Amino acid sequence: MSKGNSSRPMVFSVQSLEQVETNIQEALRQGITPTLAIVFCSIVYPLEKIRTLFTRHNIDLFGASSSGEIANCKAYEESIAVMLLNIDPKVYKLSVFDARGMTSYRVGQDVADWATTAYEKPALMVMSAGLHADGEQIVHGIIDKVGYQVPLFGGLAGDDLRMHETFVFSTSQVISNGVVALVFDRNAIELYGTAVSGWRGIGTPKTITKAEGNVVYMIDNQPALDVYRKYLGVTGSSSDHTLAAEYPLLLERDDGSSVLRAAMLVNGDKSMVYAGTMPEGARVQFSMPPGFEIVEYAIEQLSVFNKQISEADAMVLFSCKARHLVLGPMVEDELSGICKLWNVPLVGFFTYGEIGPNAGGKCDFHNDTLSLVLIQGR
Repeated sequence: MSKGNSSRPMVFSVQSLEQVETNIQEALRQGITPTLAIVFCSIVYPLEKIRTLFTRHNIDLFGASSSGEIANCKAYEESIAVMLLNIDPKVYKLSVFDARGMTSYRVGQDVADWATTAYEKPALMVMSAGLHADGEQIVHGIIDKVGYQVPLFGGLAGDDLRMHETFVFSTSQVISNGVVALVFDRNAIELYGTAVSGWRGIGTPKTITKAEGNVVYMIDNQPALDVYRKYLGVTGSSSDHTLAAEYPLLLERDDGSSVLRAAMLVNGDKSMVYAGTMPEGARVQFSMPPGFEIVEYAIEQLSVFNKQISEADAMVLFSCKARHLVLGPMVEDELSGICKLWNVPLVGFFTYGEIGPNAGGKCDFHNDTLSLVLIQGR
């Protein structure tokens, strides 16, 4: 993907492994010799067979299970979205990190140790599987080792909103608890990006009075689930996670910044598991999307970013499933707006959490947000 390489990345969305094979063969006929595939896939497909297919073609694989797939300016359900890239294997590396028996922070540190060993100037994309994973601690584990100056983007894998089990995969393995990481040598490939939300705080602020990591037990000295019951009418049933995701808590940081946190699971003791850390004593506020204005807001913010970085060879989008739920078919207006700004191939998926720069430019872990990554060859 260097400036001297005219091979344009190929993006497609299909609904069978046979169609994946057909598209790979078409890429080869077009003179594209893919070395790397970015794949986002519904769990209705056999991930092991997908892994084997790309291994057979000697194509490296950076993949995750999804809750909806994105190919260029279209959103899909229960599909396989693929981007085929022809990149010199010397300028990128892939690895999978099993998180069983480890904290999310430790996994992040292991990713950072590996990335800094791989290249003097690394740029990272990471995806995590496991509904109990703490996305914020993965980010902190990486950043505490490499610093905020290292580009870092990614998301949490999905499972079509079943909230049962998520996966990440490479050509070597498929795992349900861990991280798949893709690192680039910034001397050859640069990553740029931004994260945009649009959700707004509503109601009175509240205090997290008992929490541990990403599990909240008490809010304003009441069981977390009872607070959700009072304000949102949730019962704790498996269908309530969509409502909880659409009305995340706006978490105030000590430095004055804020981030959104969506509940993922409800425990039997009325505690709630969030996608990222919820510090005890933190101030929070329910939030909601201001209707379809969030599309206008996102495109406005991305237009500003486009004035800073106007060129790219390809794009990867990690967009929260809650955006898809709120916007419905209008989510494609958001996707079309992105494609019009850069006019390069785009692949993405609807996630359970997003990694990308906050308003201050520092990498953070988000919910109800889109994180756009521009891949630019030097």
